[in-house]
Amino acid sequence: MRFFFLLFCFFLPYSYAQTSSVPLEKITLQLQWKHQFEFAGFYAAKEMGFYEEAGLEVEFKEFDTSLDIVDEVVSKRARYGLSYSSLIIDYLHDKPIVLVANFFKQSPLVLVTQKEIRTPKDLKGKKVMGMLDSTHRHSLVLMLEKFGLTQADIYNVPRSFSLEDFIEKRVDAISVFTTNEIYELDRRGVEYNLFDPAAYGIKFYDLNLFTTQEELRNHPQRVADFRNASIRGWQYALEHKEELSELILRKYNPQNKTKEALLFEANQIEYLMLPNVYEIGSVDRMKVEAIRDGFVQSKDILPQPLKSLDDFFYTFGEKSFTPSLEQQGYLEAKKELRMCVDPNWMPLEKIEEGVYTGIGADMIKLVAQKINVPIRLIPTQTWSESLVKARARECDILAFAEKTPQREVYLDFTTPFLKTPIVLATKAGLPFVDNLESIKHKTLAVVKNYSLKELLQKRYKGLQLVEVDSIQEGISYVQQGKVFGFLDNSIVINHELHKNGIDDVAITGQFQDGISLGIASRNDEAILHEILQKALDTIDVKTREEIKNKWSNISYKPVPDYKFMVQMFFFFVVLLGVVLYWNLKLQREIEKKERVKAKLRESETLFRTLFDIAPVLLDSFDAEGRVVLWNKECEKVFGWTLEELQNMRNPLELFYPDISDRQRFLDALEATNDKTFKEWHPATKSGKKIVTMWANIHMPDGSVIHVGYDITKRREDETALRYNTYQLQKAKKELELLTDSLQERVRAEVAKNAKHQALLAQRNRLEQMGEMIENIAHQWRQPLAQINSSVLLVDALLLSRNQRDATIDARLSEIESLTGYMSKTIDDFKNFFHPQKEAKEFFLEESLAQAILIVQGSFEDAFITIERSIPEGMACYGFSREFEQVIVTILNNAKDALLLHRETGREVRISVKEGNDTYAIFIEDNAGGIPQEYMEKIFEPYFTTKHKSQGTGLGLYIAKMLIQEGLGGDLFATNKDDGASFAIYMPKRRING
Repeated sequence: MRFFFLLFCFFLPYSYAQTSSVPLEKITLQLQWKHQFEFAGFYAAKEMGFYEEAGLEVEFKEFDTSLDIVDEVVSKRARYGLSYSSLIIDYLHDKPIVLVANFFKQSPLVLVTQKEIRTPKDLKGKKVMGMLDSTHRHSLVLMLEKFGLTQADIYNVPRSFSLEDFIEKRVDAISVFTTNEIYELDRRGVEYNLFDPAAYGIKFYDLNLFTTQEELRNHPQRVADFRNASIRGWQYALEHKEELSELILRKYNPQNKTKEALLFEANQIEYLMLPNVYEIGSVDRMKVEAIRDGFVQSKDILPQPLKSLDDFFYTFGEKSFTPSLEQQGYLEAKKELRMCVDPNWMPLEKIEEGVYTGIGADMIKLVAQKINVPIRLIPTQTWSESLVKARARECDILAFAEKTPQREVYLDFTTPFLKTPIVLATKAGLPFVDNLESIKHKTLAVVKNYSLKELLQKRYKGLQLVEVDSIQEGISYVQQGKVFGFLDNSIVINHELHKNGIDDVAITGQFQDGISLGIASRNDEAILHEILQKALDTIDVKTREEIKNKWSNISYKPVPDYKFMVQMFFFFVVLLGVVLYWNLKLQREIEKKERVKAKLRESETLFRTLFDIAPVLLDSFDAEGRVVLWNKECEKVFGWTLEELQNMRNPLELFYPDISDRQRFLDALEATNDKTFKEWHPATKSGKKIVTMWANIHMPDGSVIHVGYDITKRREDETALRYNTYQLQKAKKELELLTDSLQERVRAEVAKNAKHQALLAQRNRLEQMGEMIENIAHQWRQPLAQINSSVLLVDALLLSRNQRDATIDARLSEIESLTGYMSKTIDDFKNFFHPQKEAKEFFLEESLAQAILIVQGSFEDAFITIERSIPEGMACYGFSREFEQVIVTILNNAKDALLLHRETGREVRISVKEGNDTYAIFIEDNAGGIPQEYMEKIFEPYFTTKHKSQGTGLGLYIAKMLIQEGLGGDLFATNKDDGASFAIYMPKRRING
């Protein structure tokens, strides 16, 4: 029977616990973008039940461009949020927020540019999409500033949330995330350059989990639970990327991403999180301060002076109380605080023989120690009297009070430091009640002037409440049957029943409604409320729970479930048979017991051997910090033997000489829930600090074994790798600059060579034409000489015969003149095409006349007249034949244009004007002018408007080069009046001096 009783006592509380489970707390997480793998860790925490294990029901809220993430959290439309490093700016602008965890150790935000943009400096004057119209732009702005650019140096194009503008080259650059858009650009084969701020030393945090300071103050355990569950979710997500991708495809995919895109994003995110280097969720204070300094450097408008970041960082433990100068002055002037309490409300508070005692007394004692001002008790007989004195300002504070509309008229209230459920005490044996609505028709008692009556009547209309003077009177009313039940908080009723040994009244109901108690203070001295709140904030949750547990002893007496008991009885009968069978079997196993013990001893020996030779660090310390376990790997790495350490009172001082490091180590020993590897920097026997990773293994007996490994060499290799990477990147940049310079020189040499080839071709052509003219001259001179000889012979015969005739004489003279002209023309052409080896002084009027002579025959055939206005005596220095070739080229172009566009009245006008240092030669025609679309191209090589059989397009190009390089002048073309006008500017002095 004793066996049945023990089993029954074990299963009955379990069955009751199953029927009265605590409901999950509902919270909302505001995401910083649309659903995607960026939030996979939070999805995993929800789907794998990590949040539920922590008592949380989490809802995810997608980002919308119309909302502000920080305002969503501060306004409590969401309890928690995810945002960028701009959180720091919000905090410095007095937004009451706390950074709870960080997941991305650097931002995925980068710039992609068109291929021709090689460095961020090339972005000056370029169109950049989406860089300045978002809260996460700061890393990009800082990158530009490193290259001497400001926001004003670029044209910001508002974001269209599409890559098409970049792909179609309507913008020069676009801000994208390496986790998303890069995949799409690569998939579509788009060429681009990528500028990552991290490559220039600008590493911003991203995916920052934050909440409000009020949430951390009022619900520190909930913040810790949500943080830890989220970290577990990310650990799971990184280890199961494919599984999470499938989950997102099923439940979280409004952007219709493919599995390949999600897996690409997953791998990019793992790189951003660096889980093998940093603990997931960890926050580096120095890094955050560096980011803040970057904001200041980039001229972000921040309040001056900058306030401390102390309250920005998440802490889960006791903080120090530091009053402001104003608060310190108030306390010094006040000298003491007067306090009223409820004289009979145990275990919360009581005045017993003039001494204040209970939970409130312990809390007030801590507050008095922190503010360093005595708190004097003002004795009263009832709670109602205490309220009267508080209203009359005879008391500065009420130790335990709940906020109600009536009390807010004359009191301020701190955040509650004790929350306890409302319970119902009735006669023992009644069914358990979990909803006040079901019994609101029954008469219930409450203590007079307690906040409970005001709060319940507001929530439950028609609730029948009777006021009593004390808790004892309320329980007495229940015993006498005057009321159905008595309502108060669970701690008070439980204490009263146990203290007085009352067994005919029991707690038979618990409700979702609770009582939240804090310190109330007079509202005419608001600074007192600030001081009390600050002092309470420094009392950690553990201390509060210890005080509460010291005074509390909750017990419920639910009505037994007899049907369940009958079922359990039959179950135990079956179980008894099974036990008897196993007892018989156990008899047979006893013989094996000694053999098992022997194997156990062997296993223990093996364990000891493995412990000593394991290639990992294994040690353990007792509660006083003394070494109890120390394997050979520890001796090898640290240099101390176990015997040396066991003889030391405080060996931790050897490893952590700094007292703050030593305290952090001791605190880590108490973190029973934390099994992750963390980085520590202990000292060795030689005094060298090494880098190690340690995790705590909590054994069933309460001891802790530390497992670690030395990563000093790995960190040194990582440092060397980062340095070599930096040097490689530096060399790469220098090579790119050298390549750019070389390409520019090649282009210049190619252009120079092209000019040289064109001039060489022109000179070869002229030389060939000169040789041809010389050959023609050689062939013509003999016939011309014979013609002249014949003319002289004819003239002599006529004279000998006295046959002179005026007409014949005139014709003979004309023939002689024409042959002379033809001979001179041959010489002129020969000289024109013959290369001139040396520069010399020449007169413009002579060279112009010579050039006109060359084209005169073709102009007369085309009925083109040439008007001249050329003064004499204008001397230049250079190559006169090259000048004449330029004039002939321009005149021939004018002839072609006149033949094409004008039937009659064809004219060319040549004039020369003298300036201070130059001569200006103008050659104008009346052919209608050069089309405007050709005007900028006519001096380019191989450009011509003629058919390929009529010209090469080199004439004007070579003419301009001859004037600029050979004669030190310049050649221009414009349209004037009714035709084209070419202007040649020639220097008066010599080119070389």
